[in-house]
Amino acid sequence: MKREGFFRGVQACVGAMALCVLVLFNSCNQSPQSALIWTDIPELVVAAQLFNRENDQFAVDVEYKENAATALMKTNKPPSLIIAKFLLSKPVIRKLDPLDDLFSRYYVDPNDMYSALLDAGKQGVQQILLPVSFDCMVLVERKSDSLGAGASMLDLDAIREAGDKFTRTEKGVLSAMGFSSVWNMEFAESWLLAQDAGFSPNPNWKQTSVPKSGDAETWPLLWNKDRLEQSVLALNSLDSKVKKDDADAFAFSYFNKPGYQLVLENRVLFWPMKASDFFKLPYSAKSQLRYRYPAANQKLILTEGTRYLGVPKGAKGKKAAFAFSKWLLTPANQEKIWKEMETQRLLPDHVGPLDGFSSLKQTNETVLSRYFPEYAQNKIVAGTLRSPVALPDYWDSFSRDFFEVWLKTMLTRGEGTESDAQKGTIGEDFQASFEQYLGTMPDWLASSR
Repeated sequence: MKREGFFRGVQACVGAMALCVLVLFNSCNQSPQSALIWTDIPELVVAAQLFNRENDQFAVDVEYKENAATALMKTNKPPSLIIAKFLLSKPVIRKLDPLDDLFSRYYVDPNDMYSALLDAGKQGVQQILLPVSFDCMVLVERKSDSLGAGASMLDLDAIREAGDKFTRTEKGVLSAMGFSSVWNMEFAESWLLAQDAGFSPNPNWKQTSVPKSGDAETWPLLWNKDRLEQSVLALNSLDSKVKKDDADAFAFSYFNKPGYQLVLENRVLFWPMKASDFFKLPYSAKSQLRYRYPAANQKLILTEGTRYLGVPKGAKGKKAAFAFSKWLLTPANQEKIWKEMETQRLLPDHVGPLDGFSSLKQTNETVLSRYFPEYAQNKIVAGTLRSPVALPDYWDSFSRDFFEVWLKTMLTRGEGTESDAQKGTIGEDFQASFEQYLGTMPDWLASSR
């Protein structure tokens, strides 16, 4: 609700400004070509405000859509441009036109962007989507504990080893704990997805399809059973030396304050969180903390919120949409948006106009570092980014209502999990639980019928 309130407030300012612009154009008997943008990034209204102020040929209007990708899948009247997460899956991509003209006619430089993000938006040789922003998980720790640590990334083995050394008991009671995969379920889910658990829309699924009991091939979502089991086991190993009852008692005693505060108090070694959330911490805390990136296969763990832009097929106002895309994907213009957000006192509560790191390397190196100097502690190296997972457009609902609940259950079952999983029970449990969930006709499934 807070983000939507922000959107409405800024939109009111944009609306007043747009009225003045309209009067000016009418006085000249001209009208700019307009484009409608659907987005799940409320802060993008600030970009539209600046673009409209600078242009006399084009104008854009921004409409907030909490589930923009799903809205696109359902509509017969698409917007001119969509900027949102969950655009990478094949069912969504089929609704989009190529963007190659942005390179050849509008001179967007692909070298400005992280190649792993750019490549994910390709279908064959055509560029269907362009990356706009992304976020990743970090592990927050005390600066005093990490002096000379060197490594900018930590794989699961390094996290486990450091966590085991840090964990301690006093008089038989757990008093400090290195790390647990259940402290932040967004971390657990993001790490699992980075392990190629294979979650993707079933290409044979249609809106009129009916899931058949016991036949996962007829369900809307596909997954890799073996990779899912292996990933859950790996996450479980992070705190395997701590008994479940002890971990529960520890959480009950100390988890009445923010996780980063537990790090400062030397109660936990690492605390997982999104990078953008770390940047928004109070300066008094950040000055005593540093962060490193948890890694999977030597790559950073991206969250599911990577945003792309695309132009829907049959959309009106494509020239205006392309003009705005070019404007938005220019480093100098992204710097203007940051400055405008500073003027409107939107920083540091919002990490820039795109809800995370920019897809433009230069913006992160210069602008982000200026407003959030903590980024200089551990800058992103281009080669450490992975291509985002092409999740289905309904992933938010699926994750919130089912997957995170199921995953947390798997990670808190206590002793015996590893031996059970070796017999395949994790995969079997997931399929049985997923079938039961589908039987409740979840909102995203019911709305597609």
